[in-house]
Amino acid sequence: MPLLFDNPWLTLLTGAALIGLAFGAIAAATRYCNMGAVSDWVLTGDPGRMRAWLLSIAVAVAGVALLEAGGVFDLDQTRVNYRAAEFPWLRYLLGGLLFGVGMVLAGGCTTKTLVNIGQGDMKSLWAYAVVGVTAAGLLYWPEARWFVDQTLAWPQLSFEAVSIGHQDLGALLAGVSPSGSLEHWRLATALVVAAGLIVWLWRMDHAQRMRRADVIGGLGIGLVITAGWLWTGSPAGQSLMSEAALAFDPPKGTGTQSLSFVAPAAEVLRLAESPALGLVTFGIVAMLGVIVGAGVWAVIRGHFRLQGFRAWSQFGTYSIGGLLMGAGGIIAMGCSVGQGLSGSSTLALGSLIALGGIVLGAFVTLKIMLYRALYPESRRRSLTCALLADLHLIPRRCHPFRDEVPSGERPTGCSR
Repeated sequence: MPLLFDNPWLTLLTGAALIGLAFGAIAAATRYCNMGAVSDWVLTGDPGRMRAWLLSIAVAVAGVALLEAGGVFDLDQTRVNYRAAEFPWLRYLLGGLLFGVGMVLAGGCTTKTLVNIGQGDMKSLWAYAVVGVTAAGLLYWPEARWFVDQTLAWPQLSFEAVSIGHQDLGALLAGVSPSGSLEHWRLATALVVAAGLIVWLWRMDHAQRMRRADVIGGLGIGLVITAGWLWTGSPAGQSLMSEAALAFDPPKGTGTQSLSFVAPAAEVLRLAESPALGLVTFGIVAMLGVIVGAGVWAVIRGHFRLQGFRAWSQFGTYSIGGLLMGAGGIIAMGCSVGQGLSGSSTLALGSLIALGGIVLGAFVTLKIMLYRALYPESRRRSLTCALLADLHLIPRRCHPFRDEVPSGERPTGCSR
């Protein structure tokens, strides 16, 4: 296909498609899902998929650190500026919380949503369409974009005020350390974090061995995230982007990047409104690759099934979930993949806060749904007390549902 490789942007998009295909196939084959990781942990106590998520982060952190230390790419300037010196902490936290709540209501994170679409789930297709419409509104409607970028960034810190140029953990440590270069601190910090996660997972493995699928999923997804950075940030990728930028109609969405699945949903709508090769972004093609990769795996395994909504209440829940995921993903500047994997692989502090917000939002939502199902007569105060105890913000003895039959009242001495 001479035309394909004569066009630098098409060459870059081909790599995006392959990366997306690999991500989708691995996620489908191993049941890799960020929301599933939290729900398994909360509802059944099964840490398997949470381990896979942490393993993928550890692999991506180590891969990014080693490649960056070797001069293969520089992640200080990326399309989503994860390491920016500006630090709108409220935006990261609020967006993460909204996304975490939304992915529970929508039946899965953006990863699971795309995998489900590939397997024939029309409910997930609708939820992702709502994600796209919501994200497009916040990105392309000037008033909404101003609100997100200005109002939500108001309680903003700037590390430049203390002579620190980036917000990643390595840069922060280098900024307060009297010795050692930025490069050395970044490499050391990343390797310590990655090794710490691996050792922790290994120690957990003694109590309950990791399933092979979770190991494969964690390793595979971590390598795919690293491959995204490598493909777009390497000298070859940067050269292709520079050539594409010199075209008469330069493409949108250039820049060093890895996978993220909220902004591409909005970009698809813009492309549908005005079809043009320059509007086909790395994110769009990678996202479509995930769907195709999951779909191929589903067909091979005989898992492809068309599914739709069974009740209007389910339609409403998925719609609200998609809205919250779209809003949360834009506010936090990334979803459970964009911040939870790609951003976290750079060890950006904002990405880690967004990741924590996503897990917290999902945790609280799942707990509320569980308690309402088990104890439908309980009062709101009891639910609040139970959540505070689950989060270790009040003593465990204050948990109103610690017995088989809940009292619905706070035990004596639990005034908080």
